[in-house]
Order: sequence, then C-alpha cells, then structure tokens
Amino acid sequence: MQAPDEDGGYESRHFGGLTVAEVAFLLPGSVTLRLTRVQAERKAAFRVVLAQGAITLGVGAAAAAGWGVAAGKSAAWGGGIGMAATLFMVVALFRYPDGAGALRIAWGFYLGQFLKVALSIALLVVAFGAQGVVPLALLVGYVATFAGYWAAPRQPLSRR
Repeated sequence: MQAPDEDGGYESRHFGGLTVAEVAFLLPGSVTLRLTRVQAERKAAFRVVLAQGAITLGVGAAAAAGWGVAAGKSAAWGGGIGMAATLFMVVALFRYPDGAGALRIAWGFYLGQFLKVALSIALLVVAFGAQGVVPLALLVGYVATFAGYWAAPRQPLSRR
C-alpha cells in the first residue's frame, strides 16, 4: 500500500476538475487516482452500512427460519432501523467538503450524533407499537447491526 504525501493525498493526475466517480469508469486499471483521506474514510464509513445490511439479512433469515416469518420481519425491521441511523450519521458527518473548518465539522458531528440517537429512539418506538411485531426479534435485529462496526474492516478502502 502506498504512503500518503505531505497533504494526506496519494499519487495524482489532474482530470480537469472532474471527480473520481465521474472519471473512474473511463480509466484503465494502471492509472492511479487521487483520493484524499476524507474520501477514503467516507468510503470506509459506507462499508459499515453495507456490513450492517448483510448482518440484517442474515439475522432476519435466521429469525424467520427459527421462529417464523413474523420474527424474521421484525428482525429485519430492527436491522433496518440500525442501518438508517448509521446512514444518517455518515451523511451528517461527511456532508462538508474537504477543507471545511474544524469547528463546523465538530458541530456537524455532535448534531449528527444527537439526531442519530433521536431517530433511533423514534423509529424503535414506532416499530414496537406496530401490529404483529415480535419485540425480542426487533431488538435483536437492531443490536446485531452494531456488529457492522467491527465487521467492516477498520482500514480505509484502496485509494485507487
């Protein structure tokens, strides 16, 4: 793996102001693109959400196989609540462009975390009150998504 240069980036070529996503599909595999540390961490954060999605599917299928369709749906709803909260936090945390001020980013983090918890509580209250929900399965599905933070590799994605 390549070490970052002094500004936290990696070997780069200029693409006329286009983003990596806009030109990545046009380039041969030998061309190295520049991803800043923030972009790499953003991708790693979305990998956590994807890991939570895989865990949710697994827990929902296991609950459905072991305790019936209602438990499977409840576990999937619980996992979906966990995923929604994490996705909300990821979007709140990384909504600022590279180079944004530290105070602005810090306030965004704290506000995002507060709203993530509020969103989780609100969705859990609604889910527990819904007809036909299996409460234990819902809670297990929700708590299981926390494993997504450990299941997703801690290292950022490849910088290419």
